[in-house]
Amino acid sequence: MKKKVITGGGDYTSLLPIFRDIVVKSGIKPQENVIFSGCPGPCYSMATFFGFGIRDLDLNLYFAVNAEINHLWRMEYMEKLGVLATERAAPLKAKAIVLMSGLTRMPLEKTLSLIQEALDQNGVIIGETVDPGLFEKAGWDKQIPFNFLLEFSMYNPSTYEIVSH
Repeated sequence: MKKKVITGGGDYTSLLPIFRDIVVKSGIKPQENVIFSGCPGPCYSMATFFGFGIRDLDLNLYFAVNAEINHLWRMEYMEKLGVLATERAAPLKAKAIVLMSGLTRMPLEKTLSLIQEALDQNGVIIGETVDPGLFEKAGWDKQIPFNFLLEFSMYNPSTYEIVSH
């Protein structure tokens, strides 16, 4: 997988702006669906964090617990609180799926199934990880056609566009 740097940030305060940049660059339009997917706890918390950064883009946000489309939750912005999972949702198609790094602890087949079932034709896949290079180390870059990656740590978070697989 060949990556082209889109944005680099100085530290963790850049996370929301650079995530927002890749969502905008991906071409997702108002009222389209975005599914974040990851494990309960840390991944869900990060999904609500990133959802907060794009709350004004008028997107329909969802969280698929452990890459299971049948465990889908609608996420909504709650004034003075942030983004929360508010209700269960029926399976649906999404213009973008954001794969959280916690999924690499589970069988890859579950994530591949989510992509097959839930990603719109011509949809985008965004990988998010707190461990730069994690998707490559796990071999996921050879089986998942990522369009964008957000790799971050406390310093130098970066976003990438995938230019070849």
